Amino acid sequence: MNPNPKPTRDTNKNYLAYIKTLPCLTRGDHDCVGDVVPHHTKTRGAGGSDYFTLPLCHTLHAEIDRGRERFQRVHNIDFKDEIIKCLIGYIKRLEGE
Repeated sequence: MNPNPKPTRDTNKNYLAYIKTLPCLTRGDHDCVGDVVPHHTKTRGAGGSDYFTLPLCHTLHAEIDRGRERFQRVHNIDFKDEIIKCLIGYIKRLEGE
């Protein structure tokens, strides 16, 4: 048995497509550049789930690489709260609300 098994990932291409339909996470408090892309808040290589993604424009997707905590503080955003909002919106869409 492998003492360090590779983490498994929850993947869902439909959820990622939904995330791409949402506005950028900062909702226009800066000049967005490019399409919205799903940002995995935990890297895919570390087993990050597609359900823990957030919608970011290309500008912010590059900025977030400078540090998650800094990004959340500068933009007054809590990733956990935003992930929950995205999941609730997806569930409501699935239920036809």
